[in-house]
Amino acid sequence: MSHLPFSGVITALITPFNREGELDLPTFNKFLQYQKKSGINGVVVLGTTGENVSLSEEESIALVINALEHQSEDFHIYVGTGTNSTKTTIEKSIKFSLLQSSAGQKAKGIMVVTPYYNRPNQSGLVKHFAEVAHAIPNTPLCIYNVPSRTGVNLLPQSLVQIALENKSIVAIKEAAGNVNAIADMRITLNENGKENITILSGDDATYVPALLCGAEGVISVTSNIIPKAMLEILEKFKKGDLLGLQKLHLSTFCINSGIFSVPNPIGAKWILSHLGICGANLRAPLYPASDSEANMLKDILLQLEKNNIKILT
Repeated sequence: MSHLPFSGVITALITPFNREGELDLPTFNKFLQYQKKSGINGVVVLGTTGENVSLSEEESIALVINALEHQSEDFHIYVGTGTNSTKTTIEKSIKFSLLQSSAGQKAKGIMVVTPYYNRPNQSGLVKHFAEVAHAIPNTPLCIYNVPSRTGVNLLPQSLVQIALENKSIVAIKEAAGNVNAIADMRITLNENGKENITILSGDDATYVPALLCGAEGVISVTSNIIPKAMLEILEKFKKGDLLGLQKLHLSTFCINSGIFSVPNPIGAKWILSHLGICGANLRAPLYPASDSEANMLKDILLQLEKNNIKILT
């Protein structure tokens, strides 16, 4: 069944590299098929987890075009296009919103992070997103708020102003790791008649609390590894099965928190490599997990097994 853009459980997809550090497109395509078969609602290509800032333009285009070949009505492809330059973000957003698969499929939406490093104020953020939305008026856009990486925090009232002035902005990925921020955004959006704006958790460790505070889904790193469990969490929430929700939250907490003990996506790639899915290769300045980090990640897998959480199914 078809679903709305930026809804449900969406995987922030890793980018596989071979031992020479080049794109591993065969593994990328196999992994996309695995994600699709798992029931995941979509994937974000060229996000932080995909090491987007280390990719060339040619590599980025190749990844998106390959991903679009897997798109269907119930498996959406989204593309991260945000930079710390409004002009560059607009150029990338236009380019990637127009890319097509061999069957004419285009991305179902664009995800744009708040500008990093130069740290605009709230009025600057409002203008930034308005200009990007104006450049791609027919493409659904998700704002990505991750203060720990960007040094700037989009406030609820700024989000409301952006949403009121730009119809193509349909969602926000809120990755501050603060459920109070989720509640503030949901309340402020509802009070201003923008109940239709979807809030997606961008922090796996607070995924369940975020749902209880007004989020309606997640853009997840750990769904690279445990997609079924991440889907089941949302299903239990929607059914009102709070005891089942609590049990599943606690059973998956070891990975939803522990995998971020190392810089993302080091942990996800190590686990997927350990399971034979892809290599652990990353683009410098990120490097594979150390021995002590690897032991910690092994313990996470053992804990998931003990908790009867299925991996890669």
